[in-house]
Amino acid sequence: MAVTRATAAAAAAVLGLMVAGCSSSGDASSKAPTATLSGPLSSGAAPTPADASQNPQSQAVALVPTYLGTIDDLYLDPSRTLDDIYQIAVAPDAVAEATAIGKFRAQGYRQTGRMRLVSASAGSLDLTNSSAASPSPVLPSVVVTACVDVSQVDAVDATGQSIVPSGRPRYLVEQLTVVNPHYPDPSSWRVSTASNRQERSCGG
Repeated sequence: MAVTRATAAAAAAVLGLMVAGCSSSGDASSKAPTATLSGPLSSGAAPTPADASQNPQSQAVALVPTYLGTIDDLYLDPSRTLDDIYQIAVAPDAVAEATAIGKFRAQGYRQTGRMRLVSASAGSLDLTNSSAASPSPVLPSVVVTACVDVSQVDAVDATGQSIVPSGRPRYLVEQLTVVNPHYPDPSSWRVSTASNRQERSCGG
């Protein structure tokens, strides 16, 4: 079952929101960068691979901890503006995540705990850059697969009762399409689409 990253991590099927993922065209690298992280995520501290300044795939992988940490922050702090989503995502993912977080807040739910990134690796790379293309611009993109431990993440209602189904799988395996609207600016990578599935292990 594919669900939004936010929905699966915070409230599983409660919000009932779904995002269809997509993959970019291009050749997959045989030396795809991989990043691992075992601690809780914070949007203010993302590990950066040593070659991130030269390698688009490494730059895209380096965004993942910040992406996950920022979304956690938005669930954990209801006073934080939803506009912060645009620091790490663009449409359609930014719209889907902001909508999910807004509904979550409106129902009086609270998230507790943070996600832990287990691994992230880059797959296909496409540096086609046709921002003026119609009907949709074509931007440089990297497909990143990430495995996230959501076992410490819970969501509770106004009475303090958990709204996360018992027996929820521990891991969320995500396929993220990361694009760069201002390529080759290394700081402009953003998640544009996400498709996810819940798994008992990172191996699927």
